[in-house]
Amino acid sequence: MNLLRTTMTSGTGGYITRRLHVPQEVWSQGGARMTNLPEKVRVLDILCTALEDLQGFSSDCFGAGNVSSGMALGIGSVGLKEGEAWIAKLEDFSTVCDGVVANFGKKLGVGEGFVIKKTTWGDKFIRRFDMLTNGKNLDSPAAYVQGLKRLFLHAQLLDEHTQAITSIPIAPAYGAFPVEIRSAADRKLKRSSEFFASVVLTFVIRDLSMLLDKYAKKCEKWLAE
Repeated sequence: MNLLRTTMTSGTGGYITRRLHVPQEVWSQGGARMTNLPEKVRVLDILCTALEDLQGFSSDCFGAGNVSSGMALGIGSVGLKEGEAWIAKLEDFSTVCDGVVANFGKKLGVGEGFVIKKTTWGDKFIRRFDMLTNGKNLDSPAAYVQGLKRLFLHAQLLDEHTQAITSIPIAPAYGAFPVEIRSAADRKLKRSSEFFASVVLTFVIRDLSMLLDKYAKKCEKWLAE
């Protein structure tokens, strides 16, 4: 996701594979018709809001800084109570992900194979979010790209915690936790990863493929002229 974000934020674009370079202009070209933009922008905003909440709790619990590098401040105060609270927050985020799939998965054609848990909390969160965004213009390619930039930036938090818990030796931020807390966090982080792979990246890569095809045709036309 960080590689995709670079293609949007760098003036020269970026590589998403060793051979595929995506120019920044691909994301801003006019005339591109992406489907279900309002739903996609809503999904991105919902996830950003949930991740911002998770980021705030992570900073309160582990301290400011990158938890995977051992540079987080305040880790000496982390114990069982904080670990259980962190697991609960990860579960809250997982519930939001379930709500996204339940409410938008069929419309966007994503989430195949992602088993959701029946819950009402995620649905309530989404309804509350919809009240806050009522009247906001969501049918905008620019809003979509801005949402992707925000989401991919916020999602680095999940990467940092995954690296912290899987590193050898384990990062100090997780070293004070009992094994069961670390195992629970690992399971929930893996589930978040599965969600991004089967839901978010599915429609983003689909859109990028369409945009690249359109951009290539424009380049062919320019060369012909």
